[in-house]
Amino acid sequence: MRIALGLITRNFDDPELVLRFLANARKYGHTIERVIIAYSHNRDDSAIEAVEKECRLDLLSITDSSQPLRQQMRLLGVPSESISGLLEIPDGGKEFEVPYGAYRNRVLFKALLEGIDYLLFFDTDVKPQVLTHLEGAEARWQEIDFVGTHLLSLSKPDVSATTSEYSGYYIIPPMSFPGIGDLLTGLGKGMALDYMEDCHEHQCLNLGPVSPGSPRLTDKPLGGNLGISLRKARRLAPFFSTIYSFSGLIIKGRGEDTLLGQAISASKGRIIDIDLHIFHDTYEGFPDVPDVRKESIRDRFYWACLGWIGRNPFLSWYLGKAGHLETDWRSELALQRIGLEVGGEKAAEYLHDPRFRDLAAAFEAAFAELPGTINRYHRLMEGWRALLLAIRKDQPPNERHEVDVNDLERAS
Repeated sequence: MRIALGLITRNFDDPELVLRFLANARKYGHTIERVIIAYSHNRDDSAIEAVEKECRLDLLSITDSSQPLRQQMRLLGVPSESISGLLEIPDGGKEFEVPYGAYRNRVLFKALLEGIDYLLFFDTDVKPQVLTHLEGAEARWQEIDFVGTHLLSLSKPDVSATTSEYSGYYIIPPMSFPGIGDLLTGLGKGMALDYMEDCHEHQCLNLGPVSPGSPRLTDKPLGGNLGISLRKARRLAPFFSTIYSFSGLIIKGRGEDTLLGQAISASKGRIIDIDLHIFHDTYEGFPDVPDVRKESIRDRFYWACLGWIGRNPFLSWYLGKAGHLETDWRSELALQRIGLEVGGEKAAEYLHDPRFRDLAAAFEAAFAELPGTINRYHRLMEGWRALLLAIRKDQPPNERHEVDVNDLERAS
């Protein structure tokens, strides 16, 4: 059983998080074959050395056009055009930014090429601990078996992925104002309205059980607490996320794991919510309640809003084409546009922040990118099919990455 840990980051300059997860795995008796990290900007030699003392490290530069990953695909026989579709990054302009999906795909592709059985992702703002309760201003955590809890469900034959929500503060800070429902609808977060209506009671703080509860089916994997089985790769899909320009900035869309969830459901695979609420350090100053009137908290939420807006045009198009929307995808986007116009204005008044008044304009900027985004998605999927076929040809029959060519043709 070959297990890899996966991490994505702009800068790999601090080894502590990786070392913490490696130590957690060892504590519970798990052997990690390698750590795979995709980064875009900077790396620190001392951080690399610290991790390599504990485990094999594959450090993948997003911006290196001659990267070893590209060479591995060429040696496997993947066509150059397909490789370009797999590794394509939109032009980030002067301030180079990389869509989240491109980071995660580097890790996923490397794990596939190396014959990894199980790939476990965690993010730079999580810990292998569950926040169980607060005693006044003191937080109480319980260390958990991160790898083992994922593997318990992930190793079952029909399970393609395992995931869970987090403990810690919710990404939307406590707030209440007339028009918040419109804002959430515009952001594609309408399901959170009931939760937010009680925010002054729970303060948007989520706790986790000391021991995971009963696993249950879900279709919404979260990339920062995610296990993937690579033994049946035909049930998977690459990650995909959007990017757009707004107000002179490059904005990265959120939700790169959504496509993965839809693909697994369509291929009769299962995603299991393992009820393992590892701690997510969402806002600075924990355990203080996030005050959205504080500039740093408000900034974090504002950028999250821009990320959801960037995701929504493509997501609505994708779900509409898959028949998962009750209305036409264009109608769905029209409701979001109206929600942002109304809710953005109300949020700007409530938060005394005029930037929220421009959320509708951000939506228009994201929507304008949709044709190019769809084309990039199709190139990615064509490359994915070529990669799976190449892996299948390179292995003996009945190996872990066996791919049904008929399944691929139907998917195309």
